[in-house]
Amino acid sequence: MAPHGKIILAVGTKNPAKIEGIRRAFARYYKDVEVRPVDASQVAKAQPRGLDEMTAGATARAKHALSVAGGEFGVGVEAGIFTIGDIYFDNQVGAVADESGNVSLGLSAGYILPSEDMERLFREGKELERWAEKVSGIDQIGDKGGFVSFLTKGVLSRAGLTEQCVVTALAPRFHKGIYGL
Repeated sequence: MAPHGKIILAVGTKNPAKIEGIRRAFARYYKDVEVRPVDASQVAKAQPRGLDEMTAGATARAKHALSVAGGEFGVGVEAGIFTIGDIYFDNQVGAVADESGNVSLGLSAGYILPSEDMERLFREGKELERWAEKVSGIDQIGDKGGFVSFLTKGVLSRAGLTEQCVVTALAPRFHKGIYGL
């Protein structure tokens, strides 16, 4: 798709890796991307568990950012943990909100996490990022390449997963007739 002109985005995060992923996603479709980061930590859970909580967090971040900073779209991304049976996965949900209140959603690739460690993490009420820092030895891993970068030896990154979930959240906006937007 040929890039469109300029777009202004309100993004519900101050996380550098997420901001970069959002910018890269929109740069695939727009020549000039202005990003307005907004602290939206107060509208989402610190450690969402399950796709419902992740989706609610991403949507709340997108709507909050748009209401605070304005722009054509509000974008929210929420990383979290979900299960399939007794297997734990980490992935990201992206939400793109417009001024009409329409929200489109997308997901990133997910990766497996060790079940015993995740069960302990939830029992103790801790966040995945603290555990990932301990396992990887990388301080503030979530603001950098993310745990996925450590696991994949740099092949994937948090910014890349953010880009994936935002691109898939944008897809319905390019096919409004199919999705009824």
